Amino acid sequence: MNPVLALCFWLSGAAALALEMLWMRSAGLVLGQTAPTTAMVLACYFGGLGVGAAAGRRITSEPVRVYGRLEWGAAAGALWSLAVFRALRSDPAQAWLGAGGAGRALVAVALAGLPATVCLGATLPALGQALARRDDVGPVGGRLYALNTFGGAVGCAVTGFGLPLLIGVTASYTAVAAASALAGALALLVARRAGLQGAAPTRPSDDPIPPGGGERTRLRAVAAGAGALGLGLEVLWTRLFAQVLHNSVYSFTAIALVFLVAIALGAGLAAALLRRVAPAALAGGALLGAALWTVAGVWLFTRWTDGLSYVGMHSGLGEYVGRIVALAAATAGPVAVASGAVLPALWAQWRGGEGAARPLGDLAAANTFGAVAGALAAGLLALPLLGIGATLMLAAASYVVLADLVRPARGRWRALGYAALLAVVIANPARVPLVHVGSDHDVVRAVAEGPSGIVSVVDSAGDLQLRLDNYYVLGGSAAAANERRLGLVPLLLHPAPRRVAFIGLATGITASAAVAVGVPRTTVVELVPEVPRAARAFFAPWNAGVLERPGVDLVLDDGRRYLAASDEQFDVIVADLFIPWHPGAGSLYTREMYETAARRLAAGGIFCQWLPLYQLTRQEFDVIARTFLSVFPRATLWRADFYPNRPVVGLIGHAAPAALDLDRLQERMGQLPAWSRDALLGTPRGLAMLYAGDLSVAADLFDAAPANTDDRPLIEFTAPRLTRINAAGDKDWFTGDALAAFYDAVAARGENKPDPLFPPSPELADARRAGADLYRYALAATRHDEADATRLAAAVRELVPEVVAAGESADAVADLADAQRTLIDLRAEQDDVRRRLEEMEQRLGGLTATEDARQ
Repeated sequence: MNPVLALCFWLSGAAALALEMLWMRSAGLVLGQTAPTTAMVLACYFGGLGVGAAAGRRITSEPVRVYGRLEWGAAAGALWSLAVFRALRSDPAQAWLGAGGAGRALVAVALAGLPATVCLGATLPALGQALARRDDVGPVGGRLYALNTFGGAVGCAVTGFGLPLLIGVTASYTAVAAASALAGALALLVARRAGLQGAAPTRPSDDPIPPGGGERTRLRAVAAGAGALGLGLEVLWTRLFAQVLHNSVYSFTAIALVFLVAIALGAGLAAALLRRVAPAALAGGALLGAALWTVAGVWLFTRWTDGLSYVGMHSGLGEYVGRIVALAAATAGPVAVASGAVLPALWAQWRGGEGAARPLGDLAAANTFGAVAGALAAGLLALPLLGIGATLMLAAASYVVLADLVRPARGRWRALGYAALLAVVIANPARVPLVHVGSDHDVVRAVAEGPSGIVSVVDSAGDLQLRLDNYYVLGGSAAAANERRLGLVPLLLHPAPRRVAFIGLATGITASAAVAVGVPRTTVVELVPEVPRAARAFFAPWNAGVLERPGVDLVLDDGRRYLAASDEQFDVIVADLFIPWHPGAGSLYTREMYETAARRLAAGGIFCQWLPLYQLTRQEFDVIARTFLSVFPRATLWRADFYPNRPVVGLIGHAAPAALDLDRLQERMGQLPAWSRDALLGTPRGLAMLYAGDLSVAADLFDAAPANTDDRPLIEFTAPRLTRINAAGDKDWFTGDALAAFYDAVAARGENKPDPLFPPSPELADARRAGADLYRYALAATRHDEADATRLAAAVRELVPEVVAAGESADAVADLADAQRTLIDLRAEQDDVRRRLEEMEQRLGGLTATEDARQ
């Protein structure tokens, strides 16, 4: 193989996979970070490759020159896609897309991606036509396939591990285009100097089969089936890994990397084995091996993770990625290796007198079209209808059917197929648990599988929790007051909210604040469709049945995408707590997101961004605060609670801040229904305790921090690097004494300056001091400093006695409810013990009667 052409094809693979990852990012910003968006990108990417491969099978003359031009076409296509995605982010384009549903979205993705992918799809048959003879198309095609896929692994790693952070998304597109252009230029240089413009020599076949014959149809069917199962399983495995990982861009890149390297290894291994093994035997054996390991790998995964226990980060990102790679390689890797071996074996089975481009393009097209169908079927149909376990079972059985199809049944071969099918049925992966139960107190109430994740409702010692992907608690009944406070604070700050939007539903408790305040029109935007079903079915006692209330509209969409496509104006927009290291979540903290929210605010409107400081470092917080202030220069800082180790704060941007009417505020607080009463929101002084200060006058605290933008996605890439998911790493979070010092710094910046919200008042100043003291009291109590805790508790009681009394009253009611629940539990336990004693007495009586009879 010409080494320069080998380098070209390696570069081509790197550019192709890097481009796919960039498209996934750009499409998410345009169409939303949703499962349908992912499906559209995959469909257009692999569909374009399939069209290109089908067209490339007709290449017969000047294949190297054609290949070089195709790479130049791919380079131009990469730049074209950048321009299209950028144009689609404008408000008019977003409105056009929003009004057209999935049809217009698919057209947009196809318009952006097909020019490049069609060119890339034709590169394999073009280069194969130049390098392979008719009798060695399998081995040569396998080596080209392996080389290109190894290049893809490098492109995936470079893009997924930080190229957009290092040089920016726009520059990353340019780098991809440059790589394809370089490959094209080198290929054209080789064609000019080495005289490889003509078709590769072929040798007439001894066993010609007319085009369209049954044998070729069978090979196409196997290629399509292998592609469908291969990419479909990758979708399923990615969802399964999401149940145990912290699910950042790095963890998903690591999994994709394993699949790519494994496929490349399989293709390279097949190219070597085809010299000694019959193609049908190799393909059939690989498919049977894939069937068996599809099931074995799932059980190994379950055992390795101790029943889907959380795989946290112990020391750093490198160590964590290494553990993910090892887990993926051992569990999902063998099936990917087997899948990679199938296509080269099928190429070698092709018979006929045409050049190498015909089998390479024909079967590659079938394989990629099958991959489109498999990814869509697995993600959008099989997961919600059958679930992961049953779908894996179906996939394993389908591999056995393909093995029989690639090598029609003969005695021993059919017996092997039956044995493999029996093993699949006995091992039945549908029995694999999807929800990890952490203790004897956890009871799983419901599980719903969907394209966006697995949603579960778990009763954890009386706290009914809503969880996504096993370990991400979206909310719970025990924290109902705090969750509702996230909605009440911004709604009470607005004098008369008439139209509000909540970005994120979760349990619905936060959105129930709109019901409590009496907002006429409320829009709740939720990304995961299974979440509203759980909120309706299980959390209505705490969310006041918010989704059934008149005037409340539920929108199933990406929150940022909804705001961009909408032309409505809102008085208040509340952005929920978004896990900063989740893929796509970083885009909710960008300047472009905040600019979109600002455009959707009515006159005097408020935008509130809640931040989980227990999931952020000071460095990340400064980036978000700097970005927020660049759009909302008039901003205030609020506490949601006084937890020392799990604090939540809010950045509230004011279109035009006005001093609060304290009398009207008191009246509105008094009108809150009993189910929504909050000890801290019973009086303006209680609200003032949550007020941490005017962030606008403290903007200099964030001068050193860069802004988080779509082009430089700092949060998405830095948050996972700084994350530690074990006790030893909790010191990195922006909590404890560091947060207390920050509160003091913000307060100091506002001294002797007029406050934008609260009028000058000694009583309100006392309340703000009480808020600061209450947080320091929590810190002192946590480190068991009884003297300091006692002093601070006394100070809070003196400063805000009525708030403390209201809090103690609320605690007493909660304690009484807890005592009642405990009494009920004790009575239930006593009844259970009584029943067991009665059963034992009956058994003992039976034994005594038997013994008497014997005597």
